[in-house]
Amino acid sequence: MKITRLETFLTHAGLRNYLFVRLTTDTGLTGLGEASLEWQEQAVQTLLHDWVEDRILGTSPFDLEDVISDLIRDQYQGGPTILTAISGVEIALWDLIGKASGEPVFQLLGGQAHDRLPAYANGWYVGANSPQEYASKASEVVSAGYTALKFDPFGVAWLEMTAAEMSVAEERVAAVREAVGDEVQLMIEVHGRLSAGCAIEMANV
Repeated sequence: MKITRLETFLTHAGLRNYLFVRLTTDTGLTGLGEASLEWQEQAVQTLLHDWVEDRILGTSPFDLEDVISDLIRDQYQGGPTILTAISGVEIALWDLIGKASGEPVFQLLGGQAHDRLPAYANGWYVGANSPQEYASKASEVVSAGYTALKFDPFGVAWLEMTAAEMSVAEERVAAVREAVGDEVQLMIEVHGRLSAGCAIEMANV
C-alpha cells in the first residue's frame, strides 16, 4: 500500500480556521489528519504542498516511523509551522494504519488507559463584556454539564494593566465564581499577554 495523493482542506469555523489533511493510497483507503495552527493555517497548508507532499507520496503508511523521522531530520528551520505540517501527516498515517489493520488507533498506541476523561468548557465567554454577561454565560455552560471553565477575563490587555482594568478582570472572575459555585473549577487564561510583574500582581488581587 502506497500513498498516491495528499490533499488539504482549509475550513472556516467562525473564530478561527481549521486545516485538515487527507492522504489517499493506491488501495483506495484514505486517512485524515488535522494540521491547524492558530492564525497560521495557510502557512501550514503551503508547507504541506511545497515541502511535505513530495516526501510522502510513494511511501507506505506502515513505514510511519521512518517517514516521520526523515521529515523531522530534514526540517532545518524548525518551528511550530513545519512541525504542525508534519504532525498533521502523522495523524493521517495513523488513521490509514488503523483502517488497514481493522483496529482503532488507540489500540495501536497501547490500548485504553481511562474509562472516562474530564472535559472543560472553553470559548463560552466570547461576546461577554460585563461581569453579569460572564456570569450568565458561565451558568449556561455549567447547566450543560461542564464542571470546569477556562476563560480570559483580561479583554485586550497587553503587558501592563491599569488599576481599573485589573478591577474589571477581578469582577468578571468573581461574578463567574458566584454564578457557578465553589465546586466548579475555574482556569484563568492569560494567553501570555501580561508582563511577569503584572501577572504576579493580578494573581495576588
